[in-house]
Amino acid sequence: MMNKQEIIDHILKGDRLYFSKLYTKYEDMLKNTAVKLTGSEINAENLLFITFKKLWESPHTFGASNDQMISTYLMKQVVYNHLYVQRTMKLR
Repeated sequence: MMNKQEIIDHILKGDRLYFSKLYTKYEDMLKNTAVKLTGSEINAENLLFITFKKLWESPHTFGASNDQMISTYLMKQVVYNHLYVQRTMKLR
């Protein structure tokens, strides 16, 4: 894949094909982690959806992160989003 700024630029331009390739490239790695975190395929898929939706809607969060690699950023986001969902569920 491309460097950090190129990834952000593609997303900001609304490049859906590029984003789809990005999703495909990291889907298995992230989903395996998400299944381990959630214990469920469906919940893992939802977690991936949340993670990629946030990246699509706010690519500047990747830009502002210290992460140079998109894989590191996405993995952290999967874990963060899982913890956020768990915290939200406990508050109900």
